[in-house]
Amino acid sequence: MFIPKLTLDTNLLIEYWKQRKKTGTVESLLELAKLGKVDLAVTRRIRQDIPFPALSERLNELPELQITETGSIARFGYWLLDGREMFGDQKFGDFLSTASELAKQRGKTPPDWRDWDHVHTHYLLQRDMFLTWDDGIICLSKELKNIFDVNVIRPDEFLQNFNGSK
Repeated sequence: MFIPKLTLDTNLLIEYWKQRKKTGTVESLLELAKLGKVDLAVTRRIRQDIPFPALSERLNELPELQITETGSIARFGYWLLDGREMFGDQKFGDFLSTASELAKQRGKTPPDWRDWDHVHTHYLLQRDMFLTWDDGIICLSKELKNIFDVNVIRPDEFLQNFNGSK
């Protein structure tokens, strides 16, 4: 059985922990992980996205939620020497300025450095799908797929199309 490797953007966990309207979507993903039907991960950059208590303390719950925390792109000032950080891909790095301009042209707020670090790490780890509600990333999904073979999708769309028996 193929088990898709999903990388969760920070906005999914924030929605879940703050009990907002999209919580059911995240709960469904967590249930699939508990059943062993998907592999969920976040990048270490989530710690820069959620730096303050009480939400930052919830990051300690990731293992209980069946979510792995991967390393991230090595960045001066955020580099931890535990062997999980990785150097970026030059082609991906070169794409960022073009991508930011494309997002602006499409009327979306371009992803910031943390967003790009999540997607870049996902790419380097060769995970299957990057799940996000961030319109700045989603509007670039065709380019990310065509250039880097990175699949970006909204989590609710993933769930609609997922068949756990494959």
